[in-house]
Parts: sequence; C-alpha cells; structure tokens
Amino acid sequence: MAADVAEPAGAAKPAGGTGEHHDVVVVGAGVSGLATAWHLRDRNVLVLEETERVGGRIRSEPRGDTWLNFGAHVYGGDGTATDRLLRGLGVTALPLPGQLAALAYAGRIVTSAVETYPFRLPLPARSRAALIRAGLKLRYDVVRYDRMIRPRSGESAAERQDRVVNFMDDESFSQRIGPLPPDVDAMFRCTLTRSSGEPEELAAGYGVGYFHLVWDRSSGLSRGIIGGPSTMIERLAGMTPDIRCDARATLVEESGDGVRVRYEDGGGEHVVTAAAAVLAVPAPVAAALAPGLPGETAAALREIHYGQYAVGAFLVEGKAPLPWDGLYAVATPGRSFGMAYNIGNVQLQPGAPRPAQSSVMVYAAADLGAQLLQEDDETIARRFRDDLCAVFPEATRRIEDVVIQRWPRGIPFAHVGRGRLQAPLTRPLGRLHLVGDYLGTRYVETCAENAEAAALRIREQLPPRG
Repeated sequence: MAADVAEPAGAAKPAGGTGEHHDVVVVGAGVSGLATAWHLRDRNVLVLEETERVGGRIRSEPRGDTWLNFGAHVYGGDGTATDRLLRGLGVTALPLPGQLAALAYAGRIVTSAVETYPFRLPLPARSRAALIRAGLKLRYDVVRYDRMIRPRSGESAAERQDRVVNFMDDESFSQRIGPLPPDVDAMFRCTLTRSSGEPEELAAGYGVGYFHLVWDRSSGLSRGIIGGPSTMIERLAGMTPDIRCDARATLVEESGDGVRVRYEDGGGEHVVTAAAAVLAVPAPVAAALAPGLPGETAAALREIHYGQYAVGAFLVEGKAPLPWDGLYAVATPGRSFGMAYNIGNVQLQPGAPRPAQSSVMVYAAADLGAQLLQEDDETIARRFRDDLCAVFPEATRRIEDVVIQRWPRGIPFAHVGRGRLQAPLTRPLGRLHLVGDYLGTRYVETCAENAEAAALRIREQLPPRG
C-alpha cells in the first residue's frame, strides 16, 4: 500500500467467515470497480471478481520494450477524470505524436485532412458527390455537437452526460446521413463500428460524436499510457488490499441499514455485509444480481446494447523506421478488420530513443466481429495478418508475433432512444451504486467520472472511522 494512504479501518473477519463485514463491497474488478475502490482506499473495501484476472476489457501485455494492446488504448487529457486518476496513481500518459487518423483505400494511404478525402480518393463521380454531401451534413452536425458538449458553468459531469446521450438520439446514424453508395458506406462503416454497433443501430448523435473526436483532437481521447493500459490496472489493484478473484457474486441486496452480498468461490458459498455495495459489472449482469432494483432501472439495464470484437495484437520489429510511424489510426474499409492502430506510436516522442520493437492492434467489431468470432484463433490471425500486410506491404518481414483476443461482450453503444434510459440508470438507489462505461459515451472517461461520483455518495453513507 502506498505510504501516504491510511490503513483501512475495521479489519474484516477471515474471508467468507460468518459475520464478515466491510465498509464497502465492490462487485467487479474492471477499471470502474477498481477506481471506485481506489477513491475509498482509506476504508475497508472488498472487491469481488468473477474471473481469474482484474481489469475487464482493459488489457495489455508487456513485450520487451513495448507492449501488446487488447482493449482500451486512448485516454483523456488535462482536466479529465481519467487524467486525475492517472496522476493519482503515478501512471504516465503522453499525447500521441503525429497524425491521429488516415484511410487505406485502393492501395494507398490517404493522410490528408478528412475534409479533403472526396478530392484525394479515386472515386467514381457518383460516389464522390455522395461523399461530399455526406461530409457537409456531418460537418454541420459536428459543429452542433461541439457546441452541445462543452461544459457549462455549475453543471456536474452527470448533467453533461445526460445532455450528450439525448443529443440526436431519435434516429440512427444511417437515417441521418442518408443512403450511400457501397464504397462510401464502407468508409463510414469501418469508422463507426469502432463503437461495436452498426450505423443502422447507432443513435445519430453518438455517431456524430465519433467524427468529433477525429476533427477535434484537443477535446478527444488522444493520450497513450506508457507501458500499456494494464499499468494503470496493476497500480489500482496494488493499492486495493482485498481483491478476491474467481469469486462469483450471486446476489446483492439492501438489508437493514446496509447491504448483503452472496458470492461463490472454490470454497463454497459465502455471505458478507457492508454499509454500501458497488455494482461494477456489465449492465444486464447488474440487473440480474440485484433483484431489488426499481423496475425502471432494471429494465433500462437490460436494454443496454453491447457489440462483439475480435482483436489482433501484432509484435513488430521496430529498430528501423516503419511505414506507419507518423500515424496512429488507419481506417481500412473492405478488410477483415475495420481499423489498425499504431500502439507503439506513443513511444516515438521527440528526443526519445527508438524502441527495438513496436506493436499494432487491429480489430473487427459489430457484425464483422461477430462473424470472425465463429472462426478459430489461427484463422483470425491469418486473415488479420494477410490484410495488415496488404495495407502495409513492408510489414510482411517485420511481424514477429500475433495474439488474438476475443471480446464477445465488447463496449456498450448508444442505440436509437438511448437517452430515455439515462434517468432510470442514474437515479439514487439507496445503498446500491451503479458504475460502468454503459452510463455514458466516453468509455474509460465515463468510468473514471462515475467512480469519483459514486465514491463521494458512498462516503456520505459510511459510519465515522473508529
């Protein structure tokens, strides 16, 4: 435990013992649950995790002087809740150098500004005209989105998020943008399915938000964690003394002036009590674990939509310059993956020594991800490798390894009508507290924001320290 953190008050009885009591029980050891526990690290907190590892979908693996990435890969900058969390943990996150976005199309990599694509891409006249029309409409909506998303004096993060999820959520992105020729549709689709949903499913405002990230680097997610995202998870876990993995919670309910949590592990079934409980699990899991939730909240949790991902992480020899050094994200319409990310990009800071190895992450999401997950890892790896080498032929002799990660329940996405769910999801629930990325639209930033907020609410419910 860090030297500046007080020891938790009121030590619990042995794990699973009769009468075991904690100040707080956190169910789920993804970043939301661990961050909430970290904010409450001066109290007696128990974290239960169903799987054998912590971190949830945030996962990276060190390889030499670089790392392979399998999940969340970009983070908020100065002034964000994520920035406060990383600084508190002593984790270094640096701005991504070079250009954030490019497009691989017809055998070329187009690196100019997105607005120039209609004039730089080899398109038939009909497609060029359609891309110009769609681009103008999208540009107009991005300007509206930018005005809407700016913080307002005196508002909370929750109030801002409510405004965001209700922006243009009464129609899909496809309905808003209108019919597109197949080649133009493929360009939009490979970018939008980053969200794990198809354009026909995504709320229009949510899809517009993706392009806002591309066009407005200053307010987007444009930092990478040095050492890989698991560095953050390891720091969080290292400062949380009581984490029990392979411990599956089966019931969370209010009981008297506290809560009762039932869980199972290799030693059988156990019951613990606490002053408050945090449900840091996927939305439908939270609904199943806590049958006492208000009906509208339980229904809203069950309505949250998740998509699927097949992820490939490539280890690449990096001593000599790589063709993608100056890029971070490359959209790849028509390939087995929708986007390729230069994970090693953040290591190429001005004046820094060049690492001997680098890494690239690719993924297939939404419908394409679901299709690929029907294949075995060897087949997925082969298809990913073939397409990466087709986009960047120089990679053929530089790839040293590829590892496949399956996320059958990926990130949640804002579907049409998502805004109406926000009030039931964020209403006070007594001594039960919901945290998770499904409560907003900014992924780890959403997790960090609602972990902060939940910890503040919980402190009001805890008895004074003895």
